[in-house]
Amino acid sequence: MPGARGQSSVLSSGIWYKFSVNDNGIYKIDYDLLRKAGINPSQINPKNIRIYTGQPGMLPQANSAKRVIDLKEVAISVAGEEDGKFDSNDYILLYAQGPDILEFDTKKNFFRYENNIYTDNNFYYLTVSTSEGKRLAQSQNLSGNYPVISQFDDFAYYETDKYNLLHSGRQWFGEQFDQSLSLTIQFNLPGIVPNSSIKLTSHVMAQSITNCSFNVSFNNQALITQQVPAIPNSAFTVKGSLVADTITFSESSASASSQNAQQVRYQFTKGGPGISIGYLDYFIFGVKRKLALYNDQTLFVSSESLNNPNSTFQINLVTTNNQVWEVTNAFNAKNQLVQLTGSTFTFSAKTDSLRKFVVFDPAKIAKPKFESTVTNQDLHAISSADMLIISHPSFLTQAKRLEAHRQTHDLLNVVTVSTDQVFNEYGGGKPDITAMRDFIRDVYKKSSGQLKYVLLFGRGSYDYKDRVFENTNLVPIYEAYSSLEPLLTYSSDDYLGFLEDNEGAWPESPVVNYTMDIAVGRLPAKKAADAQNIVDKLIEYDTNPERFGPWRKELLFVADDGDFDLHIDSANQLASSIDQTHPEVNVNKLFLDYYKQVIKPNGQFSPEATKALDLSVREGKVIVNYTGHGSEQVWAQEQILNPDVVQSLNNGPMYPLFVTATCEFGRNDDPFIISSAENLLLKKKGGAIGLVTTARPVYSNTNSILNIAFYQSLFARKDNAFRSLGDVVRDTKNNSLSGVYNRNFSLLGDPSMKLALANNIAFTSSVKTSANSDTLKALSRVSIKGEIQDSNGSKLNNFNGTVFATVFDKAKSELTLGDPHESVNPPSPVYSFVDRPNKVFQGSVSATQGAFQFDFIMPSSLLPTAKAGKLSLYAFNETGTEAIGTSSVFKVGGQEPNPPADTTPPEIKLYISDTTFIDGGTVGPNTKLVARLFDASGINMASVDPQKSIIATLDNKWSYVVNDYYYSDKNDFKKGTVIFPLDTLKKGAHVLSLTASDTYNNTSTTSVSFVVTDGIGITVGDFINYPNPFNSISEETTFQFTHTRAGEDLGAAISIYDLTGRPVVTINYSVVSSNYQVDLGRWNGETASGIKIGPGVYVARLSVRSLADGSQSNRSIKLIILN
Repeated sequence: MPGARGQSSVLSSGIWYKFSVNDNGIYKIDYDLLRKAGINPSQINPKNIRIYTGQPGMLPQANSAKRVIDLKEVAISVAGEEDGKFDSNDYILLYAQGPDILEFDTKKNFFRYENNIYTDNNFYYLTVSTSEGKRLAQSQNLSGNYPVISQFDDFAYYETDKYNLLHSGRQWFGEQFDQSLSLTIQFNLPGIVPNSSIKLTSHVMAQSITNCSFNVSFNNQALITQQVPAIPNSAFTVKGSLVADTITFSESSASASSQNAQQVRYQFTKGGPGISIGYLDYFIFGVKRKLALYNDQTLFVSSESLNNPNSTFQINLVTTNNQVWEVTNAFNAKNQLVQLTGSTFTFSAKTDSLRKFVVFDPAKIAKPKFESTVTNQDLHAISSADMLIISHPSFLTQAKRLEAHRQTHDLLNVVTVSTDQVFNEYGGGKPDITAMRDFIRDVYKKSSGQLKYVLLFGRGSYDYKDRVFENTNLVPIYEAYSSLEPLLTYSSDDYLGFLEDNEGAWPESPVVNYTMDIAVGRLPAKKAADAQNIVDKLIEYDTNPERFGPWRKELLFVADDGDFDLHIDSANQLASSIDQTHPEVNVNKLFLDYYKQVIKPNGQFSPEATKALDLSVREGKVIVNYTGHGSEQVWAQEQILNPDVVQSLNNGPMYPLFVTATCEFGRNDDPFIISSAENLLLKKKGGAIGLVTTARPVYSNTNSILNIAFYQSLFARKDNAFRSLGDVVRDTKNNSLSGVYNRNFSLLGDPSMKLALANNIAFTSSVKTSANSDTLKALSRVSIKGEIQDSNGSKLNNFNGTVFATVFDKAKSELTLGDPHESVNPPSPVYSFVDRPNKVFQGSVSATQGAFQFDFIMPSSLLPTAKAGKLSLYAFNETGTEAIGTSSVFKVGGQEPNPPADTTPPEIKLYISDTTFIDGGTVGPNTKLVARLFDASGINMASVDPQKSIIATLDNKWSYVVNDYYYSDKNDFKKGTVIFPLDTLKKGAHVLSLTASDTYNNTSTTSVSFVVTDGIGITVGDFINYPNPFNSISEETTFQFTHTRAGEDLGAAISIYDLTGRPVVTINYSVVSSNYQVDLGRWNGETASGIKIGPGVYVARLSVRSLADGSQSNRSIKLIILN
């Protein structure tokens, strides 16, 4: 960064007061304004007043460009400071710059106006120090005779930002020409020099499928017709045509010098039929005016003066109370000495370069607005950090929680700051996104590249200035220059990672490929609850004891249909490549065209695919990857993932990372749309742990390149360990550069987190049958041995834990259905792909001193021919050590020649919610099937023979194969459990049946009855106490109830009353992850003070509250105490 960054900010000490201005000019801070700011003027020495500000206008994007370091002091004037007291008539004068940049371009002989896209205010900081502050210097009045300057260059500028057609990018447009086709804007510009020239530049835009035009006039004098060409009428083409024209004309043609008010008028002429709407972007015109004091102050420059080394300026309409300052350098304003003759000021000055002056009346000028006091801060003193969290102030509590977790769990040096702090020190108070980049780059440089991760905590918005209702510009996001090209406009956090000296300007060209030096992620929280939800999930992902399980090696690849199988083929090739190169993880394929679809009046849908996706995510996946069409809310035209699916996901702590190669799914900068990606990330106890996703439309070829780069980066371990998500995404972006086309991909998540992929190895040393064969035949008894190793292959002798094992049958070819009826996209031909859908065993075993062994019996139903199977292993222990592994050194197929006989069907115990369920009980509409199964030969979970699968049937109408939900018990293949979600059940009575076979295909069926409530709130079913009656001298009684919200955390209270209604005692309980049937513990018949209550009949009133939604249910019973 140009210029050495200061080691400490001026804001690090002292008391600071922040003021704002909205235009260039002289401002006054008087006694009353100081008091309003909380300053007691009578207790300060006015000589010690100092005022600071930052870089004028927007910060330069180029890293190499010069800029103000921290805050810089400006020269001020303090009237009455000579006595060392700030009296009631004393005041401060300062020259302040507004938020925009106005410069006279001497080469073009015209004004350059740069509208600040981030703010309508600039900020100034006042403090009272212990030494004298910076004051105006005197600018001498040169002696001699020089050419007289009695006129100056002035301008009028008009721009209103009302419309952003694509809700993207930096281009906003003003008045709309549709219902009304004309607009007149008036300016008060007296004193235009007769016979001078006026130069006007006009920028207009039209969204019209036919040619249209604007007629521009000045003081009713026609100037120019701006012809606007038509735009194409198709989805992803440009959405508006921009036209800019400049014209120079004589003021006399418009009678400008003879009137004070100047008018500019626009008349829009629509094109032919169809959409044709015009917009005014902006216009600017320059004039020559007589040099005089107009109103309270006049800022002036004179291009004419550049013809002279020295010039004499004559200013009319002034009095002895007026002043002239030179403000060429806004930080070093000077008091210009003048000579007053009548009502004219005269002074002479050097004019070898363009000088800027202001003449003003101190009695009439405006005051700045007091904004706030500023707490001491010192971001410039930060010299090292592994990670920066830049948070909106309202999320600092949760940001600090995450900081503490990363410091203790990941041993990272984390520094959390607020956006306000960054803007104060690096943006002069302006919410300029480049201030964030400059802060990040400053820390990166000072730490010699130690900084690796930046987390932005808060949502962004395409509207930097809060023009839209309920805006969400909490932590700014970079918006592209373009706002009219759907495939070229974008939002991106990548900008904050371009830290090299030659980067930053970002011309946004297809051939400009900056690389990211750090990883940047965002948590797009909108409110405090969002922030807490995601931080809870991030901490839970790393610490919840229930987080371990085989889901941590499962990847799911989802693909859309249509487009001649483009998306299926892309996903299949990617998944198959990973399956071959990294078989230690399991690749699951979910292709939309594999499932039946239904055609409705409003389109095609696939309830089967939606259900399969929903169940697959709930089972647990470390990564879910989607390729295909999409929008902010859904995947695919068939809406296989939609807001309802997102809302229903209660999959904690098994949160996947979503990688979505689709259009706009991760949009997080439009206040009018909350994307499904955001809802997945911010959902409480469900959804995603992070997303690599898109914020705008994207190309399929770019998607493919980035997808490939992501998995190459994911599996590129460092020191034999998986890297953080941010490292992976940073390298993904850098290795898939394609100009602006991959900038739409962003990381919604914490870049410092590590995915739940194990670094250690679960090694298989032996796979044999009882006949000592490595071919696993039907009904053969199999024994598998192995050990847990570190990443270098050394056995972990101190590993004592659990190993989950899944044995797969051979891979097989599958066919999609083909979809000739695709209503939006080109059709899908039948597509062939290889999958491994058939499991023959799934269970767990103990590992002791790093070694494990388990046995099971192969099912009688296998795919024909003997080919390579697959063993997949996942292991963990209580200390959090994990391992994954695989083996394919064995074959599956054939028939064991003489297996032992078995004609006994399996035993099945079936429940709803959990094993405490009582047949006929009441549950909510979202519950689960729970079954315990036993058979001496083990349970068949292979799906080769559908009739011998584990099948759940509801009311004899709905059936589902639940093989994948069966797990054998630890160290015992003979028995196991099925847990399967049952969602959106209809209110009323139901019967659920479960059919299962053993490995010999002996089959049995059992059923359970239950009643479903409407689920609006929790409902208590049975409430009892036992024993009842009880003797409180020698016995205790237990309170028990059933309810409809099994699995939720509950608050419960039992209040005991006598028969007169007098309260006796109230006992409060907390129930974590409640069962269907809850025992609240024993009561000994005592009051809260330990006094035994007397014998008799009492009423026990139970109140149960769900901590998930606050709903409550009550139930009362009579209890009898015998003493």
